[in-house]
Amino acid sequence: MKLPLTISLLASNRIATLERCLDSLKPLLLEVPAELIIVFTGTDERVRQVAERYTDQIVPFTWCNDFSAARNAGLKHAKGEWFLYLDDDEWFEDVTEICDFFRSGEYLRYRSASYGSRNYSDWNGTRYTEFAAYRMVRRTPDLHFENPIHEELHPCNAPCKVFRSYVHHYGYIKDVQKVDTKKRERNVSLLLKDIEERPGYTKNHVQLTQEYVSQGDWEKAEKACRQGRSVCKDTEFLYESWLQTYLIEILYKKEDYARAWKDAVSILEEEKPNELTRLFIYSLLVGIGTETKKFAEILEYGTAFEELLTDMEKHPELWIKQRFGTMSRDKVMTPEWLNPVRMGCVKAALELEEWEKAVYFLGLMPWEAEYRMQQYYPLLDQWKGQYEPHMAEILVNLPYDSPYLLLQKLLLQEQGDFLFRRCLKEIDNPYLRNQLVEKALLEQKNFSALLKRMDLDAWKKCIEEVMSTRTYEENESVWEARRTLFVNHPLHGLWLEKLLWEKELTMGFGMKRELLLAMGEYARCIQEFYRGLYQETLFEGDFRSLLPEDCRMALAVSEALENWEQGNLTETLRLLRYVLQIYPKMTGVVREALRLLKNEMESPNSTAGAEFEQLAVQMKTALTAMIESGQYKEAMAVLTQLLPLLPNDMELLKMQQILLKALAD
Repeated sequence: MKLPLTISLLASNRIATLERCLDSLKPLLLEVPAELIIVFTGTDERVRQVAERYTDQIVPFTWCNDFSAARNAGLKHAKGEWFLYLDDDEWFEDVTEICDFFRSGEYLRYRSASYGSRNYSDWNGTRYTEFAAYRMVRRTPDLHFENPIHEELHPCNAPCKVFRSYVHHYGYIKDVQKVDTKKRERNVSLLLKDIEERPGYTKNHVQLTQEYVSQGDWEKAEKACRQGRSVCKDTEFLYESWLQTYLIEILYKKEDYARAWKDAVSILEEEKPNELTRLFIYSLLVGIGTETKKFAEILEYGTAFEELLTDMEKHPELWIKQRFGTMSRDKVMTPEWLNPVRMGCVKAALELEEWEKAVYFLGLMPWEAEYRMQQYYPLLDQWKGQYEPHMAEILVNLPYDSPYLLLQKLLLQEQGDFLFRRCLKEIDNPYLRNQLVEKALLEQKNFSALLKRMDLDAWKKCIEEVMSTRTYEENESVWEARRTLFVNHPLHGLWLEKLLWEKELTMGFGMKRELLLAMGEYARCIQEFYRGLYQETLFEGDFRSLLPEDCRMALAVSEALENWEQGNLTETLRLLRYVLQIYPKMTGVVREALRLLKNEMESPNSTAGAEFEQLAVQMKTALTAMIESGQYKEAMAVLTQLLPLLPNDMELLKMQQILLKALAD
């Protein structure tokens, strides 16, 4: 019986990913007559133990800085008609398609195959580039691996089966690369050595360019890329395409916009690249033009990009024929690549007052996918102000069902309660929600339908952002709106009131009476908010330390004000200083309260009682009579003794000015 398949992988000391890799191969081993060969290049006995659970074909290999040598060690033991290889830090998402390929006998009609490899750039698994990995071939006597690094199977003949199946690979995440500097240094060293021995082998220059790009060393990356272009042969059209594109991308990353533009135009006009390469260069020219404000050229190349993209979609065979490495349809259509190109074209159209072009490119944006569009909301709002009224009219008339566009109609067309109710039901994005809440507050509209979908944390963040953009003078209508909130949403109302009193304190600049009133109300609404959330026990004794800092601050402020009223100024001072320690945000307010307190403590009439006040009134009456009779010197002598006793008496200060002016005359 013939064995259809051999699966081979290298296992180093990466135990964390090895078992996941092997586990993903189980369905293939169960459903297809296949053998598994593990070439063990590591030293960790735990790795060997994991490998032994899956196969008894473990080939020991002493690492010699040559990946092809290690791969050939596994190939040497292979018995299958086909040979598939992968790394121990990769794992298949699904092998059903590959299983069907062998079970159906389809494999008899092909000589090679490729599957996808997704290289992730974040640990969330949301950002990646995918390329076709040619790692499956029909085994022949002359089959072998070449290159000490980035090894390749030769020969890899047509016809080639292209699988949609793919492996996950997290090995290129920057966090990993920062730790694994030795690996990068090893790769570069091996490539430089091989380039010295085989200077005309283009792939080494391609791989060296990639290594330098991954390190962010743009100077060396450019040099390696240009060297690769100088040795690339006419028959190596895929390498040529990759090098053409990467050169422009490297110069763009270097912010060498002048040379990037010159080289890109030269490649387009003189080298006549294929369709996929032109797509990438068009998109890069839009990016370069955005940085250098070449608005007319942006529209020219942006339009060429869209026309070519439409044509490519009509001829999907071009994507397959021309893709190489990360140069693929997946990368072109990745929102992180595609959407900035289109937004750059919108900006250029607005600058040139090409309103129809702006509508065209905006219409290409993914309005149905809010999670894609939300990053552009602030920019669109900025353009509304910059290109008014045209941009606002464009947004209102775009025929797409989008929360952002719905809000624009509400803000700009004033279509009444029906549209407002729709917004309340359909808008969940925080940026848009803030604008909707602000409009509702200013117009004193009922937005209870929105509040029912918001927890308190979301409300606090929302209303704090709304209030941060408003001046103290603009809050009169908001004070009125808070009363409506208390009816059905008292806690939401209290938090809004807290922010209003905060602005009253920090921007209202009230004198003693107003300041004390505002501090008291501020502390009250904070306490009421938290008493609505927590058991009363938490507000007693040592349990207070478990309360949020703003609640502890409010309790201390209330106690400080009570002591102030009772004349216990020393305790008031202690409590206000405690407020400063736990809640620095109120430093300006507390400092002003301390200044007023200091004045009271230094003023004799703060403790002299009613008799002193009665005497002061009599002395001011006598002073007034002396001034009216022209006894200025005598009056000044009395005032000089009285003023230090009543430094905050405005009536005495006015008398002093009158006397000084009279004596000067």
